[in-house]
Amino acid sequence: MSMIIYGYRTSHLLTEPVAGSCPTCATPDALRVSVFGRYAHVYWVPLFPLGKTGASECGHCRQVLPSKEMTPELKQSFQEVKQRTRAPWWHFVGLLLLAAAIGWGLIASSNDQRDNQSFISTPHKGDLYHIRTENGHYSLLKVQEVTGNSVKLLANTYEIDKLTKVDELNKPENFAPEPVELTRYDLRIMLEKDEIVDVERP
Repeated sequence: MSMIIYGYRTSHLLTEPVAGSCPTCATPDALRVSVFGRYAHVYWVPLFPLGKTGASECGHCRQVLPSKEMTPELKQSFQEVKQRTRAPWWHFVGLLLLAAAIGWGLIASSNDQRDNQSFISTPHKGDLYHIRTENGHYSLLKVQEVTGNSVKLLANTYEIDKLTKVDELNKPENFAPEPVELTRYDLRIMLEKDEIVDVERP
C-alpha cells in the first residue's frame, strides 16, 4: 500500500534592504527583509500558493526577527515589500498540470463521442459494441454482418460489473451462435440513450 506524500514547503522569493535602525543593536541602515512563499505539494510537486511570510535580519548583529516580532515601523516596511512580491509561476505547476489533464480529457472524450457516432452510422463487420445492460452491468455485441440498413450482431452471453473490464468477455466461445438483427437507426437510438457506451473498431 503506497503512501501519499503531501504537505507544504517554503521557498525564498525576495530580499531587500529597508530604511531604519536595527531594534537590537541600533545600527543604522543595516536591515534587510526577506519574503518567503509557502506552497502546497503532493510528492513534492507544487500545487498552489498558501500565502507569504518573512523575516528581517540585521547585517551587523545578525539578529533575525519574524514578522510578528518586528517593531511597527519595521513591520510596515516588510508589508510594503511583501505586497510587491509575487509568487513564482512554478508554485502553480500542480494546478497547471490539472488544467491540462482536464483539457486533454475533454478533447479525448469529444473525439471518442465523434468516433462512436461515425462507427454507428457506418457499421463494419467485427465492430465491438460495449453495452450497458438493464441491471447496470456491461456486456458486448459484435457485428457479424451488415446488409444495407440491417445489422446482424452476436450477443455476448456474459456480463461484468465494470466497464473497464468488459474486454475480458471478448472470447469467441462467449458469443451466442445465432445473431440478433437491428437497424442502423436502432443502433443510433441505443447510442443516444447511452445503452451503447463505446464502439471498438478493430
